[in-house]
Amino acid sequence: MNILDRYLTVWILFAMLAGVALGVLVPAVPEALSSMQTGSTNIPLAVGLILMMFPPLAKVRYESIVAAFDNKRVLGLSFVLNWIVGPSVMTILALLMLPNNPEYIQGLMLIGIAPCIAMVVVWNDLAHGHREYAAGLVAFNSLFQVLFYSLYAWFLLTWLAPRVGMPAGTVTIGMGDVAESVFIYLGI
Repeated sequence: MNILDRYLTVWILFAMLAGVALGVLVPAVPEALSSMQTGSTNIPLAVGLILMMFPPLAKVRYESIVAAFDNKRVLGLSFVLNWIVGPSVMTILALLMLPNNPEYIQGLMLIGIAPCIAMVVVWNDLAHGHREYAAGLVAFNSLFQVLFYSLYAWFLLTWLAPRVGMPAGTVTIGMGDVAESVFIYLGI
């Protein structure tokens, strides 16, 4: 591994500390970054994610991705882990750890149904994993996110929440917003 890959955790921690320090010392920076937005998508964040994902995705042999979809077991496992286990664990932990904070519970429920597919690409590349499987699973989960995120959010916040004793939330996330965000972050 090269020095950048070997000390990735250190660089991430350094970047986080530098970002927090910059935000505290120069309050105009967070305001300026927040103003660079289209719809619900922050442009500097999208550019950073694209730059982070480009090198691993440039190594994928896209003509071989179809083979990743031949293995139904891998697709099924990905579906179960990302769309049933992950959101369920996140919801249960939120309910147990934040019982008097429904707004935080709702936020964690929304995060739980949005798997971080960008990091899958990066960590897979660092681990020298199967690039075509990773790209195929990212495409599979991205498509699922575009089509079902709004519906899943509605189910968790307005149907499930009252049944577990918390107030129902209002889902204001439209399918168009989700599709636009996924397209910007992954499509480009």
